[in-house]
Amino acid sequence: MKRKLLIITIILLHAFSVFSNELKYAFGEKLTATKQWYLEDFRFGGGVGYGLYLSNQMDYAITRNYGDFKEIIPSYFGGIYKVVNDDFEIGIQFKSGHLLTLKSENTQGSTCDFNEGQFMVNYSFNHNVGLTREKFTVNAQIGIGATQFRSKYFTVNTVEQNIDDIYSTVGYGGSLTSSKGQANKQVAVIGNFGLVLGCSLSKVVSIYWENTINISTSNKMAGNLYKRSWIPPDGYFFSGIGVYFNISKQKGKLGCPKF
Repeated sequence: MKRKLLIITIILLHAFSVFSNELKYAFGEKLTATKQWYLEDFRFGGGVGYGLYLSNQMDYAITRNYGDFKEIIPSYFGGIYKVVNDDFEIGIQFKSGHLLTLKSENTQGSTCDFNEGQFMVNYSFNHNVGLTREKFTVNAQIGIGATQFRSKYFTVNTVEQNIDDIYSTVGYGGSLTSSKGQANKQVAVIGNFGLVLGCSLSKVVSIYWENTINISTSNKMAGNLYKRSWIPPDGYFFSGIGVYFNISKQKGKLGCPKF
């Protein structure tokens, strides 16, 4: 599975390079009229956020402190983006996260650990994707990539507030005893769409608040191997804040933040 994820990552990197060139030609006239491509068109960084299950695994009451369970668990992400013009930027984002939900009055639950990479395209509604005209940008984001995950589906002991029985597992390699299990981790295609708000703190540092809906082609992210229908597929909502750095115009090097 690690080899498959590596191959998919290489394909995404190649697609990023090809698509970057295609966009450059597609918007060639506009690029010539406005700006050339420089090192300072890149931003890179990372941040932290939280994910919540969607589709039929959605829990409408968030569990914060219920014995061993906390549904608000941090996920971490990092990425690199390149400005195409004032409207568009493209990039690659990697994310490592965790999902957990308790359902049916906390009597059953699902959990998932995942690592994913997605190719992103952002469009700025105020034509300021590079944060060069003003301090703020409002971006629509779409993306597609691959995710590798392990998951489990279980019942809850409501007295002791911990896992009672594990019904099914994906990707635990036999380390957990369950009624039904798949030893290997699952790899699936995943895509996202959402809204990203950006703010420039200085010429070098900016922050972005990302809010996206992520939908996979798998119905196993909830660990429920008894679920036969692929509709709706499993997915999650993600909200996170990231800090990004721009490369300085001076000799194409990373400049020191000046507030």
